[in-house]
Amino acid sequence: MTQETAPASPATILVVEDSRTQALELKLLLEEQGYNVRQAENGKQGLESAMEAPPDLILSDIEMPEMTGYQLCEAAKKTDNLNCVPVILLTSLSDAEDILRGLNVNADSYVTKPYNPYFLLSKIQHLLENPILEKPDRSITREGIELRFRGKRYVITTPPEKMLSLMLSTYEDSVLKNYELSKTQEALEELTDKLEEKVAERTASLKQEVAERTATGQELAETVKRLKRAMQEIIQAMVATLRIRDPYTADHQSRVSWLATAIAREVGMEKHMVDGMRMACMIHDIGKIAVPLDILNKPGRLSAIEFALIKTHPEVGHDILKSVEFPWPIAEIVLQHHERLDGTGYPNGLSGDQILREAKILAVADVVEAMSSHRPYRAGLGIDLALEEIHHKKGTAFDPEAVEVCIHLFREKGFTFD
Repeated sequence: MTQETAPASPATILVVEDSRTQALELKLLLEEQGYNVRQAENGKQGLESAMEAPPDLILSDIEMPEMTGYQLCEAAKKTDNLNCVPVILLTSLSDAEDILRGLNVNADSYVTKPYNPYFLLSKIQHLLENPILEKPDRSITREGIELRFRGKRYVITTPPEKMLSLMLSTYEDSVLKNYELSKTQEALEELTDKLEEKVAERTASLKQEVAERTATGQELAETVKRLKRAMQEIIQAMVATLRIRDPYTADHQSRVSWLATAIAREVGMEKHMVDGMRMACMIHDIGKIAVPLDILNKPGRLSAIEFALIKTHPEVGHDILKSVEFPWPIAEIVLQHHERLDGTGYPNGLSGDQILREAKILAVADVVEAMSSHRPYRAGLGIDLALEEIHHKKGTAFDPEAVEVCIHLFREKGFTFD
């Protein structure tokens, strides 16, 4: 009878990263591959965690408070039960001096941000499948290699084989980045050519228009209308992009826009501001383009990690929109639409008058539509339950005026999402 071999347990990777967003992305990426993941917020915590229970691999950022990734790596390589644990330095630094510092602390690999997930995973797999079997004998004094770079003297004492491995890792990373940059450059050049062509065509058209028309108030009004239409078309293009990816999110935005603008008119908001309200609502969830569809449409309860990833969408939306020069604070409205009067919202825990009036109205319309409508993961709860929810939280989470007007629209004026 042959004895069955027990399956190998998954490797444990210690992620040391002070950015919560990047730490979460790494955790999700590694757990999808079946690895056990432990986390630390800085080098000091990472070293303490590793000494308490040595991981199979350490993946560390470099620029961190209290103890940098360099210091963590150097300390680990000088600790008896950690000196055979491979260390990958993950950083936005890419200068040659940074690489020399990585050599001097005996790092095993070096990957620059923003990283390619497949490239990073292949590095991790290679180091786990080719472990360091012999502990370094620190009683042996190595003769260092002297280098001079930018007028500074460096003495590298790293073993030649590790030096070669790290330099090859850096070279591979550079080749990959150059390839990605070249593809991006090609795409940008193609886009630039098309934009220049469109601008030239539009400029010629506008010159002809100006030549044919006199500088009257009517001409100025028409120009304003064209600009407004162009801005609306930009918004519609964003909505169409999201509709292709996730029809539920895009349709939700449209219905929220109908209700929010109706509330805005009822509270006496000026037409110009109502127009801005409409546009902000149409793209308030544009940040969800960064959230995986299997999380957005997951049936059942979300895990804490999945919900934390969804909660990043207001900030992602703000980052997408903040450089666009709208005549309204659209990026800020998008950023604040999950804030609550009592400070319990996200992402910044704003309260009271810190929240824009438009964001307060959008928050009410957003909750009512989301609760009353069907979703892939649940049936709609109905408009009565949705109105009961905002009424219950009036004055705490939601703006009292917006709540009262919203309820009035449905129960007295016959408003429907149809």
